[in-house]
Amino acid sequence: MVQFETRTAAAGNPGFTVWPAISPAGQYRTDDGGTQFFLSSDAAAEANGPGSSNRLFLWRLTNTSSLDSASPALSLSSLAVPVNAYAIPPKAEQKAGNFPLGQCLNNTTLSTPFGPGCWRLVIDTEPAHNEVLSHLDSNDTRMQQVVYANGKLWGALDTAVTVEGVNRAGILWFIINPGSVKVIRQGYLALANNNVIYPAIGVTPSGRGVMAFTLVGADHYPSAAYASIDANAGVGDIHVAAEGLGPQDGFTAYKAFVGNPPRTRWGDYGAVAMDGQSIWIASQYIGQTCTLAQYVAAPFGSCGGTRSALGNWATQVTRLTP
Repeated sequence: MVQFETRTAAAGNPGFTVWPAISPAGQYRTDDGGTQFFLSSDAAAEANGPGSSNRLFLWRLTNTSSLDSASPALSLSSLAVPVNAYAIPPKAEQKAGNFPLGQCLNNTTLSTPFGPGCWRLVIDTEPAHNEVLSHLDSNDTRMQQVVYANGKLWGALDTAVTVEGVNRAGILWFIINPGSVKVIRQGYLALANNNVIYPAIGVTPSGRGVMAFTLVGADHYPSAAYASIDANAGVGDIHVAAEGLGPQDGFTAYKAFVGNPPRTRWGDYGAVAMDGQSIWIASQYIGQTCTLAQYVAAPFGSCGGTRSALGNWATQVTRLTP
């Protein structure tokens, strides 16, 4: 094992989510004894950032071939790369709909074995009965999935964007030449009245890729979506792989469980995997909806086996050939 202090390689600032690049089969860098690339951002407080930035860090771990020896001799370095501005995004609002766990916490009349009030079936201490439909956590500005393919680095992160005069959660994506340490293409992905969050990128050996994410807002319940990406055309239109059926209704959305204000955790990130000329994408979405009456029907909290009592998010996995 070899351990590095990232402050040494980043001008005294700690590396924040220094994300390693994955590669499709046969795509790797052999110079400098073998090189592993990483990307990171520096807007967040964890990187001593003020909440916004206009640079990334490109990291190189060199002489990786020495890992297959008794005495590994690795070197870690980083360089700042100027990019478009990015900033910590706002939470993502949801389309109105049934949120039976929250409505259960608000209920004081349902007859239960423990007394009146649905809340008694999900929590021990009586809540304030003032829960509302939540806004999803839109992550921060940490780098998301990174790929080294076709001689380039591909990455994306969550950012605040202004769309038709409204501050929303969007994505800033990058295609970088790691040799010249220059951005080949970059841009924002956003949609009016909605938010796009938690991007993940996959790219084939030929340089054709897909960026997966969650689409949520006034027009969409949390949905699994994607867009094409390549070095010539940039990022294409938004497509929906699985349309959401209702709002997120998990325990992290409610003050009674996590305090005020709640930070509605949204899954555990999306992911992409390359498989020859195909790409598998996985994004969080909501694949069910139900009323409070359906939620309290036996078996309690399952809505006919479509969810658990304290959570209802799901993951959509889709195979694409870009």
